Amino acid sequence: MSRTLVRHKPAPLCDRCIAYVIDGFLSGCGLACILYPCWKDGIRDGRSFGKGMMGLRVVKYGTRQSATVTDSCVRFCCDWCPCLLCVTGDRRHLGDYVAGTMVIKDR
Repeated sequence: MSRTLVRHKPAPLCDRCIAYVIDGFLSGCGLACILYPCWKDGIRDGRSFGKGMMGLRVVKYGTRQSATVTDSCVRFCCDWCPCLLCVTGDRRHLGDYVAGTMVIKDR
């Protein structure tokens, strides 16, 4: 059985930046500040609090399956290299490539 890739529209860079700031603020305010940055995208159907507010979602690349906690941890470990967001056409950073995910505009 062949799998067809589902094309998604990448999330706008501005929306991703705002979601990142919201999540950073929540992490700094003591909202499980040790665990939240690592598992934030694997809960709530692929939406961290910031991504949920901006209408974004982390999905498996090529499908609409939501990211898992494991995917979120992998993305977090590679979060130090956001430069690919601006260079690649699908706006994926290193963590997205390693985890096989992408952030999409969900609404």
